[in-house]
Amino acid sequence: MSSFHGGQSNDDYDHRSLKHERQMMATYRTASARDGASLQPLANSCWRAACFEWKLYRSVGTTRRLLGEAARTLARGFLRRRPGFDPNPEQYILGLHASIAARERDAFIALAAADPNPRTGILREARAFLGSRTHFRLAEGYALVARAVIEREQAKAREACQMLEAARVENEREWWERQFPDPLEAAWRNSEHEAVCVLLAAVAGRIVSEAEAAEAGQTLDESEETLKSFASVVDRALERLQEFVERDVNHHPKLYLWLPGIALCGLASSAGVPLDWLERQHEANNPVYQRLPLELLGNQPSN
Repeated sequence: MSSFHGGQSNDDYDHRSLKHERQMMATYRTASARDGASLQPLANSCWRAACFEWKLYRSVGTTRRLLGEAARTLARGFLRRRPGFDPNPEQYILGLHASIAARERDAFIALAAADPNPRTGILREARAFLGSRTHFRLAEGYALVARAVIEREQAKAREACQMLEAARVENEREWWERQFPDPLEAAWRNSEHEAVCVLLAAVAGRIVSEAEAAEAGQTLDESEETLKSFASVVDRALERLQEFVERDVNHHPKLYLWLPGIALCGLASSAGVPLDWLERQHEANNPVYQRLPLELLGNQPSN
């Protein structure tokens, strides 16, 4: 990803694109005060701007602040039911990802507490993704994992595992191929969905194991095999992401950072999963891990 067609450098593109996103954010902020339809574009513009900011300046504080605005914006859309806002599962999942990556605790708790059930909860009026139950299953599973992490509740973690397994079973490669004509993008989106389901289930499984060990009066066994399993899923996802980026002719600036990976590694850490393996990957200069920077996972302050 060192250059673009016609000799245009990445830095030129990134600077111009960041300037554009800042302008769009200002426009959407103003519009969102009266129009709920501007909330999703504002959140997505914040997400893109965060990726450009990180690529250009590697500022933890600025990157987190932009992702934090995305999280708060989406939480506002879901919780206030603004006219024009489409409360769909993809945006709900993005809100949780962004809130974790940004350390935006209030937005995370608010989204986790909301009921994403498509029949009775905040997603019941969704207009997008109605032909794909797997997205709704993933949203429900994610909410359960988030609540289980907050409350350290084994029952919610078990329920989350069941919901996430259903999201995996109901995931259909053909659906992605219908939505994304580019077969490379369809393959990546499909594999990313699978990885997110597996990683969330691993976090839920950790909470269950911790509770079972406590009930038995034992210390949780930090199985190297368990940690390897979590790490191997991240490895495969990042390798597939690298292959997609290298082979696809289009540019995907939101993939400068793999936001789901940052969020789910952060969530796993909150659940007590050690991230030593991640540090080792960076120490070994594994190139596929450039999109999962340690700085955004650490306790570095938002300067």
